[in-house]
Amino acid sequence: MAKTETEPVKMGCVYLLGAGPGDPELLTVRAARILSRADAVLYDELIQKPILDLAPAKAERLYVGKRAGCHAAPQAEIISWLVERARQGKCTVRLKGGDPFIFGRGGEEAEALSAAGVRWELAPGLSAGLALPELAHIPLTHRGIAASVAFASGHAREGDAPPLPQADTLVIFMGLANLEEWTQQLILSGRAGDTPAIAIENGSLKNERILEAPLQELAQAAAAAELRSPVLIVVGEVVKLRAKLLGRPPAVHAPSDVPRPGLILLSHGSPLGSWEASMHRLLEDLSGAYHWRQAAYLEPARPTLEEMVVKALHDGLKEVIVMPYFLASGLHVTRDIPEDVGRLRKNYPQLAIHLAQPLEGHPALRTAVLSRAREARASN
Repeated sequence: MAKTETEPVKMGCVYLLGAGPGDPELLTVRAARILSRADAVLYDELIQKPILDLAPAKAERLYVGKRAGCHAAPQAEIISWLVERARQGKCTVRLKGGDPFIFGRGGEEAEALSAAGVRWELAPGLSAGLALPELAHIPLTHRGIAASVAFASGHAREGDAPPLPQADTLVIFMGLANLEEWTQQLILSGRAGDTPAIAIENGSLKNERILEAPLQELAQAAAAAELRSPVLIVVGEVVKLRAKLLGRPPAVHAPSDVPRPGLILLSHGSPLGSWEASMHRLLEDLSGAYHWRQAAYLEPARPTLEEMVVKALHDGLKEVIVMPYFLASGLHVTRDIPEDVGRLRKNYPQLAIHLAQPLEGHPALRTAVLSRAREARASN
């Protein structure tokens, strides 16, 4: 029987769902089941497209990712959107990398939802702090070597290195930006400078890189190797076990001789999940050519071009290529986007921003992207 106009809408539920460290194979069965019936998905920066694509094609997809200095939406606004959709009776998923309650602000969102009278449930995810060291053949605890492990955030507040706990093994999330400060802090607090340490970039993904160095040399080695966030750090004697468990010396990742540019595909925002998914699938296909790849949208869609430029600077890039993607010739292409790029060049002179010719439904997208990006670098 159809509902009458006066019949109240049944309250929906918000699922705080952990997507794991990145690899879709590490998603839980419960998480996949919840995603398959979602009406709305509010997802974070590091969510891989194969995971997001588990949601129905008709489901609303809303990017709310956060990076230092680049937030797609304020936390209060995210909570407001969760409450609004739940009150509309929607099955709403707050999709986070790793586990929602480990440096994911899931506890804050749960408190806010409870205060608003909104039902919520938790779908735990495999935390990167547990999964990535294991995938790198590092046991966080080991008889006779490490009997304790601590997890810490490497984010600094008010310019100071954050306090770090003492344990046999230390796992640090989001530690790249303040790497030198907190490595010095660890040494000053009693850690030996030659303590084994490892940095894992894009852990569990096909573009993963792993860098080993003594604690006192880690910051310099990470800079030389041009590591980019997300990076997980592990410090402790257990790192020595990696070579033994691998059965061979660990591979050494040498720094690139030529700094690689980043690529930003700029397009219209669309409520269609399939459109955004196609953008990100193309970006994934280009991972071999561009280590740093992002999607941006014309305002008011998010993330905007400027947000991605700020993110590029935060990630340490010196050069990006902006390519209008599936935008037909018109004022956006001939006037608005060139004006925006010109403004960004003035506002962010430390970043070389190249504007490529627009890609308008080219039959060989990958070939066209690579060719036009090279042309843009040569002509600017």
